[in-house]
Amino acid sequence: MIWCQCSLTIAYSILTFIVTGVSSLQCYKCLINPPLGENYNTAKNLCVHFDYSDSYIVECPYSTMCMKQEFHLDIQNGVRIDGVLRDCAPQKHEYQDFKNGRWSLKTEIKEPYEEGCFSNDDKGERATTSRYCYCRKNLCNSTPSTNHEGYTDIMGVIMVFNLMKYINSLR
Repeated sequence: MIWCQCSLTIAYSILTFIVTGVSSLQCYKCLINPPLGENYNTAKNLCVHFDYSDSYIVECPYSTMCMKQEFHLDIQNGVRIDGVLRDCAPQKHEYQDFKNGRWSLKTEIKEPYEEGCFSNDDKGERATTSRYCYCRKNLCNSTPSTNHEGYTDIMGVIMVFNLMKYINSLR
């Protein structure tokens, strides 16, 4: 009797895994503003309190990528506000399909993004400057805000400067 109950449990577990398939992508999600009805003192999962804990992990069944948005806003008197938003990439596309005389709701997952980081073009407007980063691995939107491109450029300039100095010293 115990063997039978054990094998039924194992069979049910295997069947559940087959039916549900592979689990969806996991990303970190934190909010810039508290949800409606909450204030900053009581709201959970705000990006200002982001600590890489499990409470910030969400399943992304309608995304194949995680997203991180870094932004800054320059306000009066030279004050700059920096922020980071983490979430599943918005890829879910819902639409109505007419087939066999009936309308039905269809859902697709679009692939509009490429992996990597991209800055938005503000076209000269005085607006918030944003940088969007997209990645395809679980919890890949965890990396802290860094700007490696600027570092590489600076190192290149220093190297060229030192090389020119060295060439001039040989003369």
